[in-house]
Amino acid sequence: MKPIEVAPSANVNADAVDERLLSANFVFTVLTNFFYALGGQMTNAIVPMYVLSIGGTNAEAGLIGGIASITALVVRSLIGWVTDVWRRRPVILLGTMLYAVANFIYSISGAIGMIIFGRVIQGLGISCYSTASTSYVADIAPPKRRAEAIGLFAAANSLGLILGPAIGFYLIALLGYHGLFYIVTGISAVAGIVSLFAKEKIKPRETKRPAWSWRSGIVAVDALPIAWTALCLGMAYGSLTTFIAIFATARGIANPGFYFTVQAIMLLLSRTFSGRFADKYGRAFVIAPGLMAMALALGMLPLMYDLSGFMISAALMGLGFGTAQPATMALLVDQVRADQRGLAVATYSMGYDGGMFLGASLFGVVTQVWGFNVMWTAVAVCVLLGLLGILRTLRMNVSISSEQK
Repeated sequence: MKPIEVAPSANVNADAVDERLLSANFVFTVLTNFFYALGGQMTNAIVPMYVLSIGGTNAEAGLIGGIASITALVVRSLIGWVTDVWRRRPVILLGTMLYAVANFIYSISGAIGMIIFGRVIQGLGISCYSTASTSYVADIAPPKRRAEAIGLFAAANSLGLILGPAIGFYLIALLGYHGLFYIVTGISAVAGIVSLFAKEKIKPRETKRPAWSWRSGIVAVDALPIAWTALCLGMAYGSLTTFIAIFATARGIANPGFYFTVQAIMLLLSRTFSGRFADKYGRAFVIAPGLMAMALALGMLPLMYDLSGFMISAALMGLGFGTAQPATMALLVDQVRADQRGLAVATYSMGYDGGMFLGASLFGVVTQVWGFNVMWTAVAVCVLLGLLGILRTLRMNVSISSEQK
């Protein structure tokens, strides 16, 4: 198979003529993302429970819960490079099919070893799909509507987050674990089939892309400042998803699940509409308030003792993350050439994945030593430190503009 290069835009007029966002390619891509997210959210919280149901320990359930994320993190760089070389859509299809294979393995497994193997396959699928699909959205979106496109694409994921867990637990009660995994296998296959209707945007060049190397294939250097911001976002989200239920229960909240519901709804709403402001007024216009809203949501938690206070925090967290994250991704895409988007998205995702891991592990130690109040305050400060990556990126743009003059 012959590697390809991403060709530049055919001409400026062609880009100017087609400013449509809701093209067939975009609609099929969003539908693919919805089915992918729906299937993933139906099983993410259930696989560890399945481990316990077949005799596994809590330690094994926790390990298996994290294997997919660790696998995705390890292979991100390579998948990013492959996405740039072999185009986006084949990697998207590969990601959905690996997800289907993983769930089929769960459906026929009755041993811990098989589930671990399935989680490794799922991790490969996560890395392939998330890297290639985000790069593809950046390819097909009109530059002037790029943040809006990424926001709507992410909103489909949020809808899966809202619907998936409830449907998953309902299907367990109705069909059992194996029945659920068969259905998710089918949903993942549907995601792959729908992705086939979207057409590739990038075109091959006659010149070959340089071979992968340790120097050029690990990270996209221009993406590192925004990857720092992604690290801070991941630390916040990782600590929140790991500890908010424990903390809320300790504060007397009967059903901590309401926090995730309110947060997911605000994620859906903010991702749907905030991209338009980022496109119209600039990325920093929405990123900075988004990070501040997240910091406020986390910083107020030590003072909250009733359900209404937790719901306010959840709303601010969903609003802030849903506003800031798509805009940071759009800013990332603005900084890199089309033929480096895959590697740049992988670099961003490595920052976010690493933050998720640190948020759960590092702040777990902080909680153990100093308690939740100190931990939430520290996480809020980490979110604000993410502004440094945005400032660095903006300064890089000023420097480039000055040199061009």
